[in-house]
Amino acid sequence: MSDKKIKVGVVGGGAIAQACHIPGYAANPDFELTAIADPCAGSLEQVRSKWAFKKEYADYREMIETEKPDVVSVCTPNKFHAEIAIFALEHGADIVLEKPIGLSIVEGEAIRAAALRNNKRIFVCFSHRFNDMIAAARKALNEGKIGEPYMFRVRFAHGGPWPGWAKTDWFYNPEIAGGGALLDMAVHAFDLIRHLIGEVTAVSAKAATLRKDIKLDDNIVALLEVGDRCMGYVDAGWTSRGGFAGIEIMGDNGYITAHYGKGTVTATYGITSPDGTIKMNEEVLLDGGSRPHWTNQMAAFTRSIADGSVPSPGIADGLEALKITLACYQSSREGKRITIQ
Repeated sequence: MSDKKIKVGVVGGGAIAQACHIPGYAANPDFELTAIADPCAGSLEQVRSKWAFKKEYADYREMIETEKPDVVSVCTPNKFHAEIAIFALEHGADIVLEKPIGLSIVEGEAIRAAALRNNKRIFVCFSHRFNDMIAAARKALNEGKIGEPYMFRVRFAHGGPWPGWAKTDWFYNPEIAGGGALLDMAVHAFDLIRHLIGEVTAVSAKAATLRKDIKLDDNIVALLEVGDRCMGYVDAGWTSRGGFAGIEIMGDNGYITAHYGKGTVTATYGITSPDGTIKMNEEVLLDGGSRPHWTNQMAAFTRSIADGSVPSPGIADGLEALKITLACYQSSREGKRITIQ
């Protein structure tokens, strides 16, 4: 590293910027909080009370053109992800991009094309990959502790982003959000299945509005196929008051459970004795929870930005997760199984 700090521009000063992106950059001395852009004065005021950006802007275009940041975090509502990412890439910045990368495959491909055209990098915020529990589960899978996976279930659910965590109710505006719990919550699960097991080849899904008085889906159940030797389901929603959250994976020789609520990861697998009996052993892979996954994510991203390494997860991962998500919406609308190329 040179003595010159990496200039950071953040677009959007809401909840994800304040909880994840800004503290992540602030924790790395190689980075400078150069500028933040948000048309909402209230968001800028909240940011200003905790962090000292050198400049504030209402317009992200003016910020990027004036400050010429080395890296731009895109922390806005979903509708604006693609246009901001492309503008920043065209102006020479690497991108840290919140999920979903866009609202259509056309938008996603346009982002990827801009990155290739300008030889810039895109880091996509699938933060669950950076959960220590997921890392422990993936290590056990790669070591073959439970054999070849054939079945899985993932449940990611909470009470909804608003009221509570989000600064405004934009999550419930179809024009701005583009989708509900499926686009917000299940997309993380789809990325994890790819990360842990393999490529999703077909989906059968139902997205519904069961409890909230909103015009978007508040719950989703999706059956995913991974090739012809593995399948499972994802249950995600905005109406949960409890229950299991995490992931279970069944393999030919046992199963792995990452229990988010308990902060534990266990592998249970069998050993066949010479007489043909099977003894099941339970191994605790992690006990005590995970460091905050947003903290882990931003630490990994800032290291990678600083040393010039390849983004992971990157734009290809963002596109594949978006394909699965949109296929689930199509399946729900049309009431049929959708294959994914």
